[in-house]
Amino acid sequence: MFPLPNSYRLIQGKTQDKTRLIKFMELTYEELFPEQSNFSHLNNTVEQYLSSKTPIWWIEYRSKNETRSEIVSCLWMGTGIDQVNGHHYGHIFLIYVTPNHRRKGLATSLIQQGQQWVQQKGYHQMGLQVFERNQAALKLYNKLGFSSQSYLMFKSWDINQ
Repeated sequence: MFPLPNSYRLIQGKTQDKTRLIKFMELTYEELFPEQSNFSHLNNTVEQYLSSKTPIWWIEYRSKNETRSEIVSCLWMGTGIDQVNGHHYGHIFLIYVTPNHRRKGLATSLIQQGQQWVQQKGYHQMGLQVFERNQAALKLYNKLGFSSQSYLMFKSWDINQ
């Protein structure tokens, strides 16, 4: 695993971390979509997918002068099925680093932790969904060897018509 900087520690999450996971998902979407104010649907996502088979890792930060620590980063993994070849793969449901702790290698470390989990399951690939407007994440994922396989496309219409 990519080494974490001093004052950071990787922690294995639990299914009881549901409230914290929802909060990190909300932080992600609020940052990417500031024009939207209601993300209550994320509760349903966590309720549907969080289980002992979808592990979470947290990164905790404790500065040298502090007695308390804070959780500053999250990785939530699951399993997907490649619709082209039918193989299972590790799917990143969520990866998030709080703004004050970015560009320190935390996301890289978390992705490497996820890859280790994927390899232990015997899978040979890892996937994720990234929003086009999240250019920093796209740059990081490309640097770490991810490449586009498909595009998620939507067609919308007014439900009142």
